[in-house]
Amino acid sequence: MNQTLQEPLVRCEQVTYKHYGKTAPALMDINLTIRRGAFTLLVGPSGSGKSTLCMALTGIVPQILGGKLTGAINVNGRDASKTPVQELAQSAGMLFQDPEWMFATLKVEDEIAFGPENLRRDPKQIIESVEKTLNFVGLQALRKNLVWALSGGQTQKLGLASVVAMDTPLIILDEPTANLDPAATHAVHRLILKLRDEGKAVLLVTKDLDEFMAEADDMILLAEGRVLAQGAPRDIVAQHGDKMLELGVWLPEPTEIGLRLKADGKFDKPVPLTVDEAVTVFSETKFRASSPDQKLVAEPETLIRADNVEFVYGNNFKALRGVSFDIKQGEIVAIVGQNGAGKSTLSKLLVGLQKPTAGEMTMFGRSAKRWKVQDLANHIALVFQNPEHQFLCDTVREELAYSLLAQGVDDAEVVNKRVEEMLARLDIADAADSHPFSLSAGAKRRLGVATMLIGGSAKLLIVDEPTYGQDRRLTERLIQLINKLREEGIAVLMITHDMRLVDAHIDRAIVMANGEKIFDGSPNELFQSPGLIERASLRTTSLRRLVDGLRLRGVSVPDGLNTVDDFIGAMQ
Repeated sequence: MNQTLQEPLVRCEQVTYKHYGKTAPALMDINLTIRRGAFTLLVGPSGSGKSTLCMALTGIVPQILGGKLTGAINVNGRDASKTPVQELAQSAGMLFQDPEWMFATLKVEDEIAFGPENLRRDPKQIIESVEKTLNFVGLQALRKNLVWALSGGQTQKLGLASVVAMDTPLIILDEPTANLDPAATHAVHRLILKLRDEGKAVLLVTKDLDEFMAEADDMILLAEGRVLAQGAPRDIVAQHGDKMLELGVWLPEPTEIGLRLKADGKFDKPVPLTVDEAVTVFSETKFRASSPDQKLVAEPETLIRADNVEFVYGNNFKALRGVSFDIKQGEIVAIVGQNGAGKSTLSKLLVGLQKPTAGEMTMFGRSAKRWKVQDLANHIALVFQNPEHQFLCDTVREELAYSLLAQGVDDAEVVNKRVEEMLARLDIADAADSHPFSLSAGAKRRLGVATMLIGGSAKLLIVDEPTYGQDRRLTERLIQLINKLREEGIAVLMITHDMRLVDAHIDRAIVMANGEKIFDGSPNELFQSPGLIERASLRTTSLRRLVDGLRLRGVSVPDGLNTVDDFIGAMQ
């Protein structure tokens, strides 16, 4: 290992921090180091303080967001709590969970150049940096586009490019792959390894550990604002893996299988971190044949029907090209595909914010062109990719109450009862009196769902990136809620890049590529079509890759093992 890895770039000693107006600390007695040139993972459940810690390393807390910080944070020889943020920006660059917070210019290439320009870099160096980062994140063709006209995934790529262009010794990435398609996530993985090879220290907050865990130098496990452990990922998993599962940390499926088998006394080998390791350790496993689930086939009502729908934006960009599909009552459907494939445009048509420019879309028996947005809102609920864009009030409780008032429910007793029920149902009761903007990304997502469902009249719920910011425990709770909605006859449409979610919980997947629908069928059919997967910039789950690897070794593995529970349950 390079000698420079031994020199701490970051040192935190007894760091405690309370947000402005809060009595409970968000960070408590934090002691950690980050080595120069090291790739460090920061993991923990939703609301554990990961984003707060990242902002403390850049001076944003307490200097900009206020609050009280005690202890010492040293970043590249500077006191992070006292060095002006603009000076600290020469040592640490950060990609926020919502990159739009950081944007300051109108066009893509100008945004990438903005940081280096403020650091007064040489103009030639800035131009070279812009070209390099545009090519690497795949935004070269969009360099002249307006920042605010990008899709969610393209916005994420621009935020990443803007931070990388700053060329700081510490790069902090807070959920950089949250809105990226699986192929783009893999590209970010390669970029992080390249940055490390160039001597950069990278601190990564992510739930996509499949791609990153085996390659990281260090892992920091955070829970309830405290560091529970720091060390090599393999050591952390061996010593604290059960605790990580208990906390709801997303672990690669092969790792989760190994930990659960070990906890049951059925596994005495090192817990695998990668698919290849899992194929080797499970190559002698015997599986019992599975019998396919028998699902009752009914003929549910068709809620939405799209027939050869097209949509063209004002700049003559055709975002949708002859798209046709149905959504039926009680279905759980996912729309998946590469960034910029047309998924978000399609969701805008479904809620009436845009109207088809060609073709026909029928919604609840009426043409989409005849629906007014405010009327359609009583039937279709949309949770935005960035839920804070739909928040209007000063507290979580008021936000939920307003949603009821907007639908004509004004009886105070009824409003209070429904608000309390929804607070408990979505696990946000502790934040009832907090400002919605102060919530963690996961809590914002749950509040967004709550505001849409509290009225009780929706027939279709559309959730854009439902697992963004959610740990495994909260995702399971969200899936339980969605399954209950299905039982009530409500259809759920998810726009997602989470292939684990699609494989385990979705009835039907609609795959988009370049504005076209290229597939409409079961997840099983989708993941058995390699050409389709490649064309749509998708990637099969690590569990499916494990099953495929075992079959190549001659192991007889039954079909239908889409979850860790399925895999363990089929083992003899």
